[in-house]
Amino acid sequence: MAKSIPASGAGAVRVILKNKEAFHFDLRKKTVEGDRISYIYDVFYENVTGTLNMAVVDGEPVIAAMNLSLGKVITMENDANMKKLAKYVLESEK
Repeated sequence: MAKSIPASGAGAVRVILKNKEAFHFDLRKKTVEGDRISYIYDVFYENVTGTLNMAVVDGEPVIAAMNLSLGKVITMENDANMKKLAKYVLESEK
């Protein structure tokens, strides 16, 4: 059993990255606008659910935000690990 994310949401992305086998995601929507591809995923991890929104240009995430059921929104601006999670999701989809 993977480690649960604390109710505060602190360190959520780090916990998910250390327990990737417990992290599941389903593509809900993909939109292409020029060289930008936008994705919306439903995400599931142990004790939380949420959505992951990403914008990707040339295979590189330029925007990534995860809204968790804990009331926590995690972005690349407030968590450096968010880019690693976005890349993991993109690579897993291939």
